[in-house]
Amino acid sequence: MGRIFYLVAFIFTLLLPSLSYAEYRVETFFPYSLTGEAAKAAPAGSTQLLFIAIENYNNDEEVPVRVQIKVPEGLRFLSDTVSQGAADNIAAADKVLPAHYGQTFLAIPIALPDTFPEGTEAVEVSVFGGGTRVVKDISFSVAPREAKEASGDGAKHVTWYIQGVSFPVDEKGNRDARQEKNTLLVRDVTLENIWHRLFGGGIDWSSELSKPAGWLLLDLRNPEGSQLPLKVLIQLVDKNTGALAPGLISARQEEEGAGGPGEEEIGTAAVIGLTGNIMQTSVIPLYVDPFIISEGEYSLRVTLSDGTRDRIQELPASIVKSRSFGVGAALFASACLCGVLLSFGLLRRCVHRLGARGDISVALFAALAFGGVVVPVTLIGDFLQVILGPFSGLVTGLLSGVIQYILLMALLVLFRKPGVAALFFIIKWLLSAILFGRVSPVGILMCAVSVVTIECVLRLSGFFGKRELSHSYCLFISLLMGLCDSFITLINMEQIMFFYRLYYADWFIGLYMLINGLIYSSIGSICGFSIGARLRQVVSE
Repeated sequence: MGRIFYLVAFIFTLLLPSLSYAEYRVETFFPYSLTGEAAKAAPAGSTQLLFIAIENYNNDEEVPVRVQIKVPEGLRFLSDTVSQGAADNIAAADKVLPAHYGQTFLAIPIALPDTFPEGTEAVEVSVFGGGTRVVKDISFSVAPREAKEASGDGAKHVTWYIQGVSFPVDEKGNRDARQEKNTLLVRDVTLENIWHRLFGGGIDWSSELSKPAGWLLLDLRNPEGSQLPLKVLIQLVDKNTGALAPGLISARQEEEGAGGPGEEEIGTAAVIGLTGNIMQTSVIPLYVDPFIISEGEYSLRVTLSDGTRDRIQELPASIVKSRSFGVGAALFASACLCGVLLSFGLLRRCVHRLGARGDISVALFAALAFGGVVVPVTLIGDFLQVILGPFSGLVTGLLSGVIQYILLMALLVLFRKPGVAALFFIIKWLLSAILFGRVSPVGILMCAVSVVTIECVLRLSGFFGKRELSHSYCLFISLLMGLCDSFITLINMEQIMFFYRLYYADWFIGLYMLINGLIYSSIGSICGFSIGARLRQVVSE
């Protein structure tokens, strides 16, 4: 029994030092790969990351620690997170480990000189604190210096540089053809801000400011395969004065509130890392304060810094705020809806005047429009959008423009009475709402815009009072219908941008107005007159 006691006491004595001093773990990596790949040889002339992770796992209190790093002679520290020691190859940093299983990290870029010899070297990392000292020796291999690309003067060498900058892109870095190049759309919050000040509530501005207004794509080239963090600063520069223009912010500025950073820090700031790949792209979110940014033409200055060198590139930039025309389009559509609701009595009288044959004909033509326009567009619209992207509407516009106006004008030739066009559009919308569930406020407003615009133009042009429709007059009305549909297209696209917070470039809207509106609808109206005249002969016989 005594022997067992002495054996247990001996084992406990052996374990006691490790139990009393095992207060934190230290993990070190050099060269550290940002991509998670296994460590490779560090080429001379490159910059590599030293990564240190310290974990507190045997203490219920915070533990202050001091980290000391010793690198081979000739290597340089490129980080301000460590203080230089007595020698150039020694640096230190003070950290506090959170209680329990708290962790702290250090990522320190270290530059290898061009003339550093090939071979095997070591980095020594010592961590002191809480009565414990942990020493880690990291062996690494130095590869021969790789070929560098000379700069313009031939005296210096470029280790990394900006290959190109493009914006706006989406969060995945893809270019959207609907958006104008080098144009950033900023939400116009004037009306919402007035409403918020008058009635309160409804808008969480801190949440709104934390949403990116757009994204910028950086195309970087890293011939030496260096791995190091880069600070990115994106600023607006006034083209006339060259001064920094306010408006771009960064996430940390949103939290600072009043005061914020100094003028030299105006802009969107971010940190990215060179992963060691020769070619690399990074997507940077752009944050905007819509209250202080102004519309206009600027230069967008992109500055990248690794602590020792800066790379700057400028490109033209246009700041465009959501146009007030969107508000006007929404108000016009709302007025059209009110007009339709108030004219239900007139539509009811139109139904009585048409009689059973006319009502059945209107319903038949509306059903044909639903089956020949709405159904195909719904079924193949998404498929075409995958192939053609934003230009898929130019294909589906053949249906919504040509086919729809063939049916409409043929119906108007048969029954030339006020209210026929309104019944045509309303019945078509009702079929879409019932069979496809397309009931939305925007859909109702779009239908109201079509009803009011077409009916008003036909009344003003004297279409309903003409005894005979000459060829020249039919051509005039067809062109007028094309212009009407162009206007309807403009109002509807502005509504979509206003209600759904989308953005279409001016050239994109103009393209749809020209092709889908003027050309397709005019062609459809001309064909509709011809078909309607033949149908009228058949009905007369």
